[in-house]
Amino acid sequence: MVPAFLALSSTPPNLTKLEKDLTAIAKAFRGRLGYCVVDLTTGKRISFNGEDIFPTASTIKTSVALEALCEVDEGQHKMTDKYPLLPTEKRQASMWTYLMKDGTSLDIDGYVNLMIGVSDNTATMTMQDFIGSKPVNQRMEKLGLLHTKILGHRTDRDNQESVWQQKFGWGMTTPREQARLYELLYQHKAASPAVCEKLLRILSRQYWDDITPTMCPIDVKVCSKTGSVNQSRSEVAIVYASRPYVLAMYTADQQDQRWVHDNDGLVALRNISKLVWNTFEPNRPFELPKGYDKFAPTGGGA
Repeated sequence: MVPAFLALSSTPPNLTKLEKDLTAIAKAFRGRLGYCVVDLTTGKRISFNGEDIFPTASTIKTSVALEALCEVDEGQHKMTDKYPLLPTEKRQASMWTYLMKDGTSLDIDGYVNLMIGVSDNTATMTMQDFIGSKPVNQRMEKLGLLHTKILGHRTDRDNQESVWQQKFGWGMTTPREQARLYELLYQHKAASPAVCEKLLRILSRQYWDDITPTMCPIDVKVCSKTGSVNQSRSEVAIVYASRPYVLAMYTADQQDQRWVHDNDGLVALRNISKLVWNTFEPNRPFELPKGYDKFAPTGGGA
């Protein structure tokens, strides 16, 4: 006999009710919140503020990683090619590359895994210097993602990009565009199948796992990337449920700017993620054990 939860892929989720419930969370949020959900079985999607532009924070790193892997795939580089880390005075604090000796060089494999797996900012900035930022934006444009751009850590911004950088910081995007990017990755259409497969495997290994990865059972594969700045929290994820889906969530202009586990933005994103899981997997509701919040990732205190 097939377990009930394994048979759910043939049961379409009630997206109309889900959209109503998620939009209620978004409208009640103290700030601006947008989301997009894609049912990967049918391609149907729901969203709220889905075409509004939000700060990417670290979710832009998926685009940088995609460009780096594509350049390897196209023969411009090898994964073993090395590039020196930024000097100490130009690094951002972390418990990873920030603590490495000046003069240290890492290869593309190291940088891509650090920037995605632990969201190391210095690794990302070094990778930008290595491959350039314009190629990242050009690749997003080729995918039809016209509002997804890396803006920070650049000296080659035009006037419009400088205006955007002042408003959005490191990068800009929309929930619908991020959902589309991850949908293309899932379909192995964002680049070659080999590149998509590699990036998905890297995205499945997250240190910052306190939103969607902890809103579903531990045996469910999740490929995700989070982002955080003072006024914004974000996450994009593919959840390999029996009926897989993509979830992109972004906040901006948050009133709550505390760097704590119960920040309003994080709470809203977790509530959204929980609702989406329970809608796609109604026979397999999930709750974290009581007290689990004590073990939320901290970044090592750096």
